[in-house]
Amino acid sequence: LGGQTLAIGTATDPYQPAERRFKLTRQALEALMPYRGIRVGITTKSALVTRDIDLLTRLKQRHDVRVNMSVATLDPRLARRLEARTAVPSARLRAVRRLADAGIRAGVFVMPILPCITDSRAQLDALLAAAKEAGASFVAWSALRLGPAARRHFLPHLAREFPDLVERYERHYGRGDKADRAYCRALQERFELLCRKHRFAAD
Repeated sequence: LGGQTLAIGTATDPYQPAERRFKLTRQALEALMPYRGIRVGITTKSALVTRDIDLLTRLKQRHDVRVNMSVATLDPRLARRLEARTAVPSARLRAVRRLADAGIRAGVFVMPILPCITDSRAQLDALLAAAKEAGASFVAWSALRLGPAARRHFLPHLAREFPDLVERYERHYGRGDKADRAYCRALQERFELLCRKHRFAAD
């Protein structure tokens, strides 16, 4: 298995509330202990990942381990409107700090970036500053993608929470699941500039 990559949390969060009881993610991580040299990436929105700091500390002696904490905004009210029943942004950043203090490579995934909602320079600047303060060793970004399933759920939610943006999103995503190229290019330039400002290397 050495040299292979294991991405945990790309389809659904591995640290959902049920994990407190069932510990399935922890069991999966424990199953990696007999092996060496795997690139293990854990992506989550939950501070529950810190429960497993002891195990992650042992795993990083045998594998390349990193935790990607997803934080789309610092605004707790906005976060609640976008991601009901998830940990508030401050709790996620405290989790990054705890992981970093334990010597575990942790960073912030600024994902998804929502056009006209979480994409302003001021918002991203503040978020990257908070990530740096929390000890994040890297940041990464991605604009919202709207595949068929996501479109069916997100667009009605957008119409309820941000009705004035529906027409703009239909323009941005009218031809596919990605925002139009001009928007993505401008967002990439903005993010790269802020990464240089806050001394984050490209990840």
